[in-house]
Formats: sequence, C-alpha cells, structure tokens
Amino acid sequence: MFTDLNLTDMETCYKVFRRQIIQSVDLKENRFGFEPEIIAKVAQMRVRIFEMGITYAGRTYAEGKKIGVKDGLRALYCILKYNAHKAPIPMQLLIYLFIGASAAIVNLLSFLVLFHSGFGASTSILVAFVIASVFNYLLCILILFKHQAKWSAPLEWLTYALVAICIGWFDLYTTQKLIVMGLPPSISKMTSIAAAFVLNFLGRRFLVFPEKRSGPWRPQDV
Repeated sequence: MFTDLNLTDMETCYKVFRRQIIQSVDLKENRFGFEPEIIAKVAQMRVRIFEMGITYAGRTYAEGKKIGVKDGLRALYCILKYNAHKAPIPMQLLIYLFIGASAAIVNLLSFLVLFHSGFGASTSILVAFVIASVFNYLLCILILFKHQAKWSAPLEWLTYALVAICIGWFDLYTTQKLIVMGLPPSISKMTSIAAAFVLNFLGRRFLVFPEKRSGPWRPQDV
C-alpha cells in the first residue's frame, strides 16, 4: 500500500544490491527497522526489485534469535516514517485523519482544563488552539510528512503557523456565516470542521511540507 511493491517477505534473510544503489542510500536504523527503511528508500528510487526463494533453518531464542515484539512495533512505525511522505494522496489523507482527530482531542481537553482552571473562554480557546496546532505539527513530522521537505525549520514553522491561522479564520467565518443563514449551530460547526479538515490537509501537503512524488519505475535492477 505504501511502496507499490508486491513483496512476500520484507524481513527476508538476504538482500543483494548493485553497489551504486546501496551506497546511495542514507541509512538511519540500527536494528530490524532496517528492513522497512531499506525497502521504502529503494522503492522510492524506482529501481526494479526481484524476489528469489531460499531455504534456511530458523534459530530459536536460545540459539541467539534477537527479534521481539518491540521490533514489530518499530517496523510498523518505520513503514509510516519512511513511506508516508511519498504515499499516494488518498493514503496520506487517511493517515491525516488520525492526526487531525488526535489534535482535536488535545484541543478539547486543553480547552476544558484551562476553562475549568479559571481562565476566560477566549483565552482558553486561543491557548488550546495553539497547543493543538503544535501537537498536530509534531505528529505530522513524526508520522506523515518529511521535516524540512522544502523549507528550513524556521520557514517551515512560519508557513505552518500562517496556514493554521488562515484555517482558524476560515473555521470561525464559515461557522458564523452558516448560523446567520439559518443552520443550527451544531450543523454549522460540523460543516465547518469537515471543510477545515480537508483544507488543513491540503495546506500541509502542498504548502508546509511540499514534496515531489516518486518518479516512474526504471529498468535498473537491484
């Protein structure tokens, strides 16, 4: 789903590469996260991959086998980390649904904590929005988009802040406009949230973290 490769075994025993291919890959992982990392980065190079059958005798943990549950969880994280920023837009939108929902929960909880702590409604709304925006940004660069894909860090933060402010203004304006038109406040707010969600994703994907898609497959073997 993330690499457009039909592999039967990612955690395979052996991998053989052309020297110029493997030397061009900047590897980050130290343990079994290497497997999804190398698959993701080679897939994004659009080189051709072949699978060949092998036979082997698997080791037991008593014989020195090292892989465990934490490595499986790390592999899932690495699949997201090294693939999501190049994934098709529908897949990215699906991942952002989780990020947006998480940020919305943080927004709500922050507002309730601040409001019941004695802060005014306006202050609570503003501070909760800022906290949720920072949380959203952190999840974006940890899971979905590549940090500093185009901009330097300060420019990326500035671009993100401007997009967040514009979306916040759009949310406020749209909700008020729909209420004036006669829609119930709940319907007005839900409509505005749905539109703002799509705009949030598009703003992050094309303005804050813009990145070119992987090119066509090349007739080069790896």
